[in-house]
Amino acid sequence: MGFRYSTTDSSQNEFDSLPRIPMIIRREGHTVEAIGLVDSGATVNVMLLDMGQQLGAVWEDNKAII
Repeated sequence: MGFRYSTTDSSQNEFDSLPRIPMIIRREGHTVEAIGLVDSGATVNVMLLDMGQQLGAVWEDNKAII
């Protein structure tokens, strides 16, 4: 599977490019559009608190052991 490499700012050059993928995340009737950073070797996924709250998640109810 291939992913497009891009930057987040027009002042950055090709060496600042990272693999990103557009996403639509849905949870219990809530929807958020985002651009995700692809890390094929990751064992943990990370989401911004604000994005989780927009999806109706309550972070205090879940504790992850990392």
